[in-house]
Amino acid sequence: MAAAMRCVVFTGAAAISPLGHDWEQIQQRLRACRNAVVSMPAWDVYEGLNTRLAAPALAYELPAHYNRKTTRSMGKVAVMSVRASEMALEQAGLLGHPVLTSGRTGVAYGSSAGSHEAIGEFGRMLAEHSTAGINATTYLKMMSHTAPVNIGVFFGLTGRVYTTSSACTSGSQGVGSAYEAIRSGAQTVMIAGGAEQLDATAAAVFDTLFATSVRNQAPQPTPSPFDT
Repeated sequence: MAAAMRCVVFTGAAAISPLGHDWEQIQQRLRACRNAVVSMPAWDVYEGLNTRLAAPALAYELPAHYNRKTTRSMGKVAVMSVRASEMALEQAGLLGHPVLTSGRTGVAYGSSAGSHEAIGEFGRMLAEHSTAGINATTYLKMMSHTAPVNIGVFFGLTGRVYTTSSACTSGSQGVGSAYEAIRSGAQTVMIAGGAEQLDATAAAVFDTLFATSVRNQAPQPTPSPFDT
């Protein structure tokens, strides 16, 4: 006889995003139909890069406990993931709750890649035939599963860790994996989501696919997916 499936609910949500860092702020901008695309003059140094448009996350501050010791294994993408998860846990009333370290809480989080700065260090190794700049935490920052692993370590999670890396669907696949883990009874609580770090190299990927907007002087009406 099949076991009864559990009901799954969201109890907290947060983000470090171009539209804001909490649902109220994000919802207001969505309803106002205001996009977050801006020009990126810093990208002018890259010869051959056609687009100069991006949607960077709004500025955010980190609490004092994000110090050198607690963040030494984190690149920017992991820091954003951990902080967003912390705010979501706080909203859910679970921050510091014993369920986090009980084995009944896991994480399912998606990213296409880790921190681009760390990836660059290994790229320099190939180009310059030297490991200068690479240390014990460089790979931990570069790996595509850096977000869920750092979330697990930061909050002391001892449940399941799902890493989803499937390009544009990485985050939604993370949410789906979390849903299945709770629904099946494998876990009681899941931290779920996804994160990507904005970088010119990521823009170059889509540039080569002819999938970027080159309306560099008009960031506000860009993108316009249904424009003729």
